[in-house]
Amino acid sequence: MRSYFISYEAFKQKGGSIKTTTIVYDELLPILIMHMERLDKQFSLIINGHLPKPLHEILDDAFEQSHMYKAFYTQHCANRSYRYRSLSKNRVKVEFTLSYRMNRTEEKQMLEEIASTLQKITKPEMSTLRKVAAVHDYIVRTYSYELHTDGSPFAVSTFMAEKRGVCMAYALLFEKMMDELNIPCHYVIGRADGEGDAGHAWNMVEIDDHWYHIDVTWDDIGHVYEHHEIRYRYFLLTDEQIAKNHQWDLDIYPPCTNERFNAMHNLYDACIAGENLIYPHPATAYLTMMALDTLQTKKLADVRVQYCTFADGFVYMSNYTDGAALYTYEMQTEELIKLSMDKVTSIKKDDYHVIVHFENGNTKQFEVEQNTQEFIPSTLAANNARYAEVLMMSLGDDSWLATFESATDEFPAFKSGDGIELYINEPLKQLTVSLELHKGIRLQMTANRKQVQFEKAAKLVLPLSLAHAYIPAIEKQLGKHFVVLEANINVEVYSSIALQTKK
Repeated sequence: MRSYFISYEAFKQKGGSIKTTTIVYDELLPILIMHMERLDKQFSLIINGHLPKPLHEILDDAFEQSHMYKAFYTQHCANRSYRYRSLSKNRVKVEFTLSYRMNRTEEKQMLEEIASTLQKITKPEMSTLRKVAAVHDYIVRTYSYELHTDGSPFAVSTFMAEKRGVCMAYALLFEKMMDELNIPCHYVIGRADGEGDAGHAWNMVEIDDHWYHIDVTWDDIGHVYEHHEIRYRYFLLTDEQIAKNHQWDLDIYPPCTNERFNAMHNLYDACIAGENLIYPHPATAYLTMMALDTLQTKKLADVRVQYCTFADGFVYMSNYTDGAALYTYEMQTEELIKLSMDKVTSIKKDDYHVIVHFENGNTKQFEVEQNTQEFIPSTLAANNARYAEVLMMSLGDDSWLATFESATDEFPAFKSGDGIELYINEPLKQLTVSLELHKGIRLQMTANRKQVQFEKAAKLVLPLSLAHAYIPAIEKQLGKHFVVLEANINVEVYSSIALQTKK
């Protein structure tokens, strides 16, 4: 069914608002959405002009299509009724009565929790893909599919309070999180094999001007496969791929045709580590890493693993090459460490701990640092090269100098003895770096005495102990390219910078 209503955005652009009470029929959809966004229970509208079809059909169409905009609100509308009377030949007054699955107090609580969660799992400098993956993984790992709940299993308020619900709650929470991140997203209503007559809900999301299907509910496999939590089978699919078991109205949603993310669809037990995805290889189960910016992969270790979970620089996993014993893989040192010889049956993470269950009934918990986004640069550049480390020499007076030279193209990583790190994410043969921390940050990067301009951002890591005094002024200048962590500040740079504080 193609829509004959104007869009929500177009209505607002032409000056339409909640104060608009007299409309023409094609404005009915956006004005209804505005009232539902306010959780209005009773209101009236006057519709002027000739109607192309019976009014009750126009009203039904408007409510049916309302999920295309502000789904978090329109889909929480549980019941609706209306009555209308003719004022004149082409003038009708309609009185609406609506009820909702949430109240204003619940709305406020949910929005506060969503904002807090997004602050923990995303950062402004992340790519759209990284943010989408972070939200996908958070919902899958935090919530469980369950029809029998104390509150309504369809309501996001129940979902967030009880950590249980059905596909509608999964898809609405995902849509709202995308909305808060300013990532275009649709709440999709359709059907899916095995879901019966009740229907099914999932999402579409836009990344780099292409739309993709994403079914967070069907990627939550914890209630189907014991001890496992997550897969990517329904993560960023095309119309053709998801149509194998999903059906929807193709006329009212954008087409999804790009196959960019096909390499992710066979992954399971995956975890996000910085800008990388860590997982058992689908064919060999070897510990493998995929760079989320390039989707290129690299084998990390010749061990067969399951239950990959990332925290504080370590991947916790069950090593099936060693009898399913508990191991960690340290991302920075690439070291495998055996923590227990007992057979692991599951590994999960909450806000405070990594929780490991063993076949013998024992449980171990490992504390997780709070409110930190670890800086882990992707070690997978265009040719899978590794970083070549270069020592930065301290010149005293808060200044450092280093020169990198190589006969072949390499990815240099400059490091000082006091914790400064500069990762270059493009292959180079020569680069000279000069860094000064005196009333600000002054970073000079030259190749053959010429200023460099990178296509991929370099990452500068500065200990807070060295740069703490300059944070307010520098953060304001760099905006999303500047991140303050617990022990460091991270700066994303494409060329030399000179940022000074005011005297």
